[in-house]
Amino acid sequence: MEITDISATNVSTESWGEFVEFPLVTVMSGYDEYNNAAGDNPQARRKWMGPVGDVVVEIETDAGITGVGHGNWATGAIKTIVDETLSKLVVGRDPTERERLWDIMYRATIPFGRKGAAIEAISAVDLALWDIAGKAADKPVYELLGGPVSDEIPCYASNLHPVDLETLEREAIEYVENGFDAVKLRFQYGPEAGRAGMRKNEAVVETVRDAVGHDIAIAGDAYMGWSVRYAKKMCKRLEKFDLAWVEEPVIPDNIDGYAEIRDATDVPISGGEHEFTRWGHEELLERGAVDILQPDVHRCGGLTELLRIDALASAHNVPVIPHSGTNPHLHFIAASTNAPMAEYFPIPQWYQDQQDEKDSTYADAIYANPPDATDGVLELPDGVGLSSQLNHSALESYAVDDQ
Repeated sequence: MEITDISATNVSTESWGEFVEFPLVTVMSGYDEYNNAAGDNPQARRKWMGPVGDVVVEIETDAGITGVGHGNWATGAIKTIVDETLSKLVVGRDPTERERLWDIMYRATIPFGRKGAAIEAISAVDLALWDIAGKAADKPVYELLGGPVSDEIPCYASNLHPVDLETLEREAIEYVENGFDAVKLRFQYGPEAGRAGMRKNEAVVETVRDAVGHDIAIAGDAYMGWSVRYAKKMCKRLEKFDLAWVEEPVIPDNIDGYAEIRDATDVPISGGEHEFTRWGHEELLERGAVDILQPDVHRCGGLTELLRIDALASAHNVPVIPHSGTNPHLHFIAASTNAPMAEYFPIPQWYQDQQDEKDSTYADAIYANPPDATDGVLELPDGVGLSSQLNHSALESYAVDDQ
């Protein structure tokens, strides 16, 4: 079998509609013009993120099999790297030689890569190669990885945003009533809000804990918006709520800070969604920075690299709970003894009521079979390959011009 062509298509929130901004702390919250903690700057993230989106990569072969993968965030850069660099390295090659092709792509992009957009581009290509492998074998990819370790995949509801405490309480209860036994909230404030912000962060967690009771796991995401000193103080205040973890308390390069926070609190610390390759995640593990590792298969180097990361994490007795719950992640989780659950983004009723007919995302539209949880669990991914069948008419409709 030989690769005959590769294409990359940008899809973003610009094509779907208005960018939705919830009040929360982010890595940029220290700057007033990018801070939306109070909810009064509804396009704060759009100013620095731009349109959030994906790059859908399709790899065609002379066997009539097309593999699909995607990378996200740095969409224009990813597409350029796929079109101008990676295509020259993979077209004409055997798609089953995934290890060799991964190494070739990585080495070729070292001068401008090693992290960021280059690895995200490699991730998308690697996923498409795995999709081809599953389709060629007429099996789901998790069977190629050794077979499922369970009949279903537990997941946590990851869509709790502190719009207001009443809405937050209602949404948390809704998730529990729908069968989720774990939820994740977002913190609203960072160091720039001082002690008042700490009290409000604590109120958010207290509201959710009171709403769901003591048998439901609660995690909290700071999205890199805290300092080490602030995180240590905040985590001490939150210990009484028995959190499952606090996610990304500081920027990912502050590994010593991660370790210092972890040593100072009983709250488990997680991170890794903004880390790249086995080498970046190995450093987190070796330096005792995290209790839970959260790589993203669309960023870290694809499934080929995620398997290596999982092996490293397992050797350190650190569980892997991947960032986001896409179908490729579900194939990985299905076959791993070290990945206890998936992230899942249910759409709360209050949000659906505001959106009229838009009760899904553009990603749900372009993929024919997005994951759908029932009673807090996901069925094993359906279909051969990575279960990423494209709705091509939707893809064309929501595609944006080259960026």
